[in-house]
Amino acid sequence: MLKKRFVLTALFSGLLAAALSPALAFDPAGWETSKNFPLIGSPEAKKGGTLRSYWADFPPTLRTEGPNSNLSTLSQLQGMIYEPLLSLHPETMEYIPSLADYWKISPDKRTFYFHINPKARWADGSPVTADDVVATWEFRVRKDIKDPYSVMLWDGSFEKPVAQSTDVVSVRTKKLHWRLFLYFGASLTIYPAKEMRKLTGDKYLEDYNWTLQMGSGPYELKPEDIKKPTSITLTRRKDYWGEKERGNIGLNNFDRLNWQVVLDEELAFEKFKKGELDYYPVNKAQRWQEETDFDKVRKGWIQKRKIYTKAPQGFVGFVFNMRKPPFNDRNVRKAFALLVNREKLIEKLFFGEYGFIDSYFPGSLWENPENPKIRYNPRMAKLLLARAGWKSRNKDGWLEKDGKPFEITLEYGDPGYSRIHKVIQEDLKKAGIKMELKQIDRNTLMKKVGERNFTLHFQGWGASSFPNPASMWGSELADKPDTSNLAGFKNSELDAICKEYDLAFDRKTQQRLIRRIDALIFRAHPYALTWSAGYNRLLYFNKFGHPEKYFSKSGDYTGMIAYWWIDPAKEKALEEAIKNGTSLPVGETVQRPWD
Repeated sequence: MLKKRFVLTALFSGLLAAALSPALAFDPAGWETSKNFPLIGSPEAKKGGTLRSYWADFPPTLRTEGPNSNLSTLSQLQGMIYEPLLSLHPETMEYIPSLADYWKISPDKRTFYFHINPKARWADGSPVTADDVVATWEFRVRKDIKDPYSVMLWDGSFEKPVAQSTDVVSVRTKKLHWRLFLYFGASLTIYPAKEMRKLTGDKYLEDYNWTLQMGSGPYELKPEDIKKPTSITLTRRKDYWGEKERGNIGLNNFDRLNWQVVLDEELAFEKFKKGELDYYPVNKAQRWQEETDFDKVRKGWIQKRKIYTKAPQGFVGFVFNMRKPPFNDRNVRKAFALLVNREKLIEKLFFGEYGFIDSYFPGSLWENPENPKIRYNPRMAKLLLARAGWKSRNKDGWLEKDGKPFEITLEYGDPGYSRIHKVIQEDLKKAGIKMELKQIDRNTLMKKVGERNFTLHFQGWGASSFPNPASMWGSELADKPDTSNLAGFKNSELDAICKEYDLAFDRKTQQRLIRRIDALIFRAHPYALTWSAGYNRLLYFNKFGHPEKYFSKSGDYTGMIAYWWIDPAKEKALEEAIKNGTSLPVGETVQRPWD
């Protein structure tokens, strides 16, 4: 009995020693890395100060996953707190280290390996380990976090990752797919296992609505800096593990990133002019043309820039709920698109600043140039409406079908769009369609759209360098709430092409397939596409340093939070100029740094 106990004790001690012993020295032979890539930030950048910007509304949650979490504002904030295993260099589009410093792909392209940088640390100083990657995947595939696309992507595409050691993790894909290394390596932000494994879905959805799990990135969100519903502020971590890594040189410069909530855009513009905000993206063409030549701009205290980049363009338009009448009929959807007088809007309201969108992948190599050009054509719209049964008008002049008038409601959150919607409302009225306009709270609107409780909605989307059409147009997501398939689009041919696209490892085949997908979507008219621009219009106080090319090649003004800094000499010069009423250099308005 004593001998048996001794053997078991020795065995347990050996296992414990093995578990706690340092990992074997890592041999990088056969692994990939990148150490001499072009710097992303400017080595001239200085740390310090606060960048003050604004959001048009307070987010409905701070959660990274779950209902209402798919917001660009949240992605911007969370992107400063969490890190993926790898990053894509914004110019070369090659992989560079982040939490992982080495990586490799198996010959059959279905098993990925990552070596965690031994320097990587969580905000509490504990090391980032392979087990954190495993726990992150386990969390992302939980159905009780109520995030259908997360489950579809991470559980549908990957086997459970394996911690080969404390610093090496591997993952096997469930299928061959050319973007899966990109997704797991550069899109999966990693969370700490010690927090995530304690959570049930209900607990996460409730307890993490207004807090965030610990991160490894350059900023942190302190509880006292969440001031509902007025502002959120991030604080730069002075002990950030990756500050001196090559991929972070010249980045993450502001000590504090402050987002104030300003519900009214007019008020935001006034607050900016008073110096209560540091920069102001000019979204209205009319304002850009008529209201940006005030005294502070002429004196150079405020700089005015229109900056062109090579960023992928998203699309904007009126999305139809295809699940119910009247927009379950393609003829009606196309007729509505033909009644949106974009020519008049671009010329009269937008001062010629915008162009037409004729693709769901506009301004890129993915756009199908053979898509027909939809332009204002009330005559053709009338024929299509008649084909759908909307032939006669009632005594009030509205089209009717089966004794019911053609009435729809457009709910919207931004009061700045009222003038645009009213122009469209008048043109629809001429065609016999009654569209009621109703401005509502933005968070309420987002909730209703997520629950598919809408008929017509105005929506803008960003874009990625490498399209993922299944995430927005896949039939599997059409009838699920809180996904990007707002329209309820279903098409078996598109689903089949998406599968073919996933297996295409050469760029020409990918391009051909996406163009076919673009044509399929375009013919169905799930949106009445509107307008776009390939630049950023920006006003900012003349106290900032920035890279020579302002933003990254594939970025936009939102990258200011990472790329820009307060230049002490410029800040002092601005203070002196304001005090003495003198002028500063103005600079060229139009900038095309990437041409």
